[in-house]
Amino acid sequence: MSSHFTMLLAVFDRAALMLICLFFLTRTRPFRQLLQKDEHTPLEKLAVTAVFSLFALFSTWSGVDVDGSLLNVRVIAVMAGGILFGPWVGIATGIIAGVHRFLIDIHGVTSVPCLITSIVAGIVAGGINRRVLKEHRWRVGIIGGMLCESLTMLLIVVWARPTALGLAIVSEIALPMILGASSIGLIVLLVQSVEGEKEAIAARQAKLALEIANKTLPLFRQVNSDSLRNICDIIRRDIKADAVAMTNKQQILAYVGYGEKIINRGMMTSVQPRHRQLPVVKSSSKTMMKLTALKIFTP
Repeated sequence: MSSHFTMLLAVFDRAALMLICLFFLTRTRPFRQLLQKDEHTPLEKLAVTAVFSLFALFSTWSGVDVDGSLLNVRVIAVMAGGILFGPWVGIATGIIAGVHRFLIDIHGVTSVPCLITSIVAGIVAGGINRRVLKEHRWRVGIIGGMLCESLTMLLIVVWARPTALGLAIVSEIALPMILGASSIGLIVLLVQSVEGEKEAIAARQAKLALEIANKTLPLFRQVNSDSLRNICDIIRRDIKADAVAMTNKQQILAYVGYGEKIINRGMMTSVQPRHRQLPVVKSSSKTMMKLTALKIFTP
């Protein structure tokens, strides 16, 4: 029992390392943008396949030798790639991982079973991506991973000669590898949390826009310099901008915030009509984005 526990820790250790690498990947802008897309180009699928194939190859290289077999998390990498990015990624990753496992130990007792189940795992993961709702994929992924690992154990017993050797291997690695498949759910949840950030940001922006509208609509009933200035001040405080201006096509009607005194002295009196955006003041890039993103015009 203690050996099973030690091997289970080894499986979770390698799965945790994969999880950490994916976490740092999700912090990079290109990978985040990739995750938030509904459709991917062939080049993007190729890049993702390369990433998860490297995870699968590393899983094989770092596997623990047990009576000629390798205790590893290869199926976890294959399943995660297919569930998150579709059948093409899952099947391609499964073929690469399976062929690599076969070639490094062609005459090994588990080489053929691992080749077969790696490809099967890719197909199963692709099916989950296509047929299972996004919010349920992590649960179904865990079940699918456990079934694929169970298939591996069955094939090892069938393929091994003598059969007693296969039974001995399975008795050692079956429990850790089947339970270790639960890591698939964690990986899928991690990556899907990044996908959900896009909807969360849109929801927050919509809520903020409604709140600003509720506060400023009464001020539009009687438009004058004071009401326009109050509107700009409300918007500036709510979006935490350095400055907010309200303009028509020729001149600034109200300006509140950074550089307000300079504006009031007439040093900035117009905006370019063709750009239809707010006047730009020297500030941080974050502030500039808020200023240029907010476009308010009066007749």
